[in-house]
Amino acid sequence: MNDTTRRRFLVGTTAAGVAALAGCADDEDPDETPADAPEDDPDEPTEAADDAPADDEPAESEPTYEIWGADQGTNTIYIHRPTDDGGFEQVDEIDTGAVGGEVPHMVDYTSDYEYAAVACTVGGRTLIYRTEDRELVANLETGAGSHFAGFSPDDEYVHVDVIGEEKIVRIDADLENETFEQVAEIDVREDETIVDAGIETGSPICHQYAQDGRSLHTLGPSYHDAALVIVDHDDFSVDRAYPGEEVPTNCGTVSHPTDEKFYLTAGLPSDPDADPEEEPEAAAGVGDFYVYDTADDEVATVGSTGGVDAHGFWFTPDGEELWVLNRETNDGVILDPGTDEVVDEIDAFGPEQHDDPTESDAPDIMWASPDGEYMFVTLRGPNPLSGDPHAATGINPGYAVFDVESRERVDLVQPDGDNPDSDFHGIGVRPLTDHDGFTSPPY
Repeated sequence: MNDTTRRRFLVGTTAAGVAALAGCADDEDPDETPADAPEDDPDEPTEAADDAPADDEPAESEPTYEIWGADQGTNTIYIHRPTDDGGFEQVDEIDTGAVGGEVPHMVDYTSDYEYAAVACTVGGRTLIYRTEDRELVANLETGAGSHFAGFSPDDEYVHVDVIGEEKIVRIDADLENETFEQVAEIDVREDETIVDAGIETGSPICHQYAQDGRSLHTLGPSYHDAALVIVDHDDFSVDRAYPGEEVPTNCGTVSHPTDEKFYLTAGLPSDPDADPEEEPEAAAGVGDFYVYDTADDEVATVGSTGGVDAHGFWFTPDGEELWVLNRETNDGVILDPGTDEVVDEIDAFGPEQHDDPTESDAPDIMWASPDGEYMFVTLRGPNPLSGDPHAATGINPGYAVFDVESRERVDLVQPDGDNPDSDFHGIGVRPLTDHDGFTSPPY
């Protein structure tokens, strides 16, 4: 079995010393807030802290990480860092639209977090940024509907799940020289293993890497097009494929940090026009998670996520919890990855909760802070650019900050919350100092 990369936040001190840009997450002047002000309402957007402490105040500590939040509705990646007072201040932003990166959908990093890949669905391209100075080093036309771009565990390749082209694209990555070249692709309509499995519809959606080095790709985007494809990277070929009748997974993918098992989500929004008696599944929707045993190549567990339209999920850095969310019902569960049983529930990721999904917040993607204190959860906007509008329409575009220990929402970061076009989707947390623990897959 190949050793996989354990990401331990080994980042140079120069990254930690990048000067923060002036500005904050909203238009209010932080100087107007008295020193003895009460604690912030967790559902109010966060404000920036004062940059210059008084002489008798201790110097501000250096932040240990930063959050890259992708607002696909405005083609902007907002970068925030934690402050000493428990808030989050905006330190930079990236305009992906200026280079053709319309609808930046997902963010992924190299194992050392020195580069970020941003897949842009409408732009049909993948953007590669040097994270320390936010410099664009590659603008790759990877195809219509480029949905997720992820670095391989050894950082030698970028693999892109391209919905519109129905392909998995391989890009050779020479990080030392910052050169990138598309070298191969897998056409899911023509691949013999996929065709022999009886898979006739569905496009690559997301992927991650198992302990044995293979990548597992969900197909979709609809639950009715769901399937699972496993790629062997020794020769970049499809090793196994499972049709939707067996493994109807169409969204999230994440490996267990140490064990030979892999987690996937299956989500279907409810159809308000479906007859519950004639089409019970369509009327109720679907929220399930699957656990795939990569050693025995079989599904080991199928469980409910306790809501509708299961979507994003993430491990805590200690590997002891897996948080799973439901987009339509704005709720989720927490799994014990030792037993794969539900040990807790989250009633509402976003502050607006309603029986009508279009009047409720819609969470999408999660990522944990390296110290394990917070879970960051993106929230969709009122005019979602992806997903079924019935499930993906939100109220408070931005991202919620959850205290992992208490399970409580403690902050709501909204850089452009009053803009009806704002629509947060992807998110990625980049370390600025050394930390031990399981951070982002592949570990």
